[in-house]
Amino acid sequence: MFDINIVNNFNDHVSTENKLIQTLIEKLLSDHKISQGSVSIILSNKMLLNKLKMDYFGLNQFTDVIAFNLEDKNQPLEGEIYISIDDIIENAKKYKVSINEEFKRVLIHGILHLIGFEDKNKTLKDKMTELENNYMSIFKYNIISHNNK
Repeated sequence: MFDINIVNNFNDHVSTENKLIQTLIEKLLSDHKISQGSVSIILSNKMLLNKLKMDYFGLNQFTDVIAFNLEDKNQPLEGEIYISIDDIIENAKKYKVSINEEFKRVLIHGILHLIGFEDKNKTLKDKMTELENNYMSIFKYNIISHNNK
């Protein structure tokens, strides 16, 4: 059983399809033989993620996603994934994709990090990108929308 929490600390112009996000996360976890756990998805801004990157990794740089594994050894998966909606919006424009597609890719990327995948070199990054592309191709639903009022 999975406990998935989605916290929108960005603003009320962003809305999420929580049930569909939960379905995507559960698919990824079960495909990788993880049968239980707790994952929190925190939607925030680029300044918070920059601060987290400084505080926990000593790097003064912006990033679209940070994943933290919180579980103790031999315990069910427990993690937090922080996603910068600012970066999602910017990257969607940059890569000429929808905000939904960019968010999905970043969410999948964060989950892959939680379950142990790394992207520290080209080979590992290529493997993660291959997995991201696979899940993007099978999970076609819209899971986020952004209203620029």
